[in-house]
Amino acid sequence: MREGGSTEQWRTREEVVAGLNRMEEAHTGWRRPVAFAIGELRDGETVFTLTNVNERLLSSIALARACGHVAGTATYTLDAETMAKAVALLSPAAACTDMDHPNHRHWTELAERLDRDGGRAVAVFVQDLDDAPVDDHDRAFRAAIA
Repeated sequence: MREGGSTEQWRTREEVVAGLNRMEEAHTGWRRPVAFAIGELRDGETVFTLTNVNERLLSSIALARACGHVAGTATYTLDAETMAKAVALLSPAAACTDMDHPNHRHWTELAERLDRDGGRAVAVFVQDLDDAPVDDHDRAFRAAIA
């Protein structure tokens, strides 16, 4: 799969797992986070309406590849291009109807809203829940998963 997505479609769980494995193997130094999400900056606060803790491995590597994250606890401001790249990297898995795809739906809706209304999105990765929060976005994320 080329960076940024493709016309490839993964219709079975096995194909999704194979795609996950390929993406992880190609991302040198990758360490899976324990938690991650994309939040939206609203009125000076970062709001998280969908969070992932110990789940959604494909979404974590897709988001990491889109914003350049490899390991550790970190946050990234996402522009429209990066949001589109994250959505595109998840898109092949959406063809698998045996699995739910909440991040793909959420990220697609958020990308459309930001494109239409403006605003910013923030990705947060937490390597270990014992890590100290790195900034206010991370603190808001920790509050959302508490």
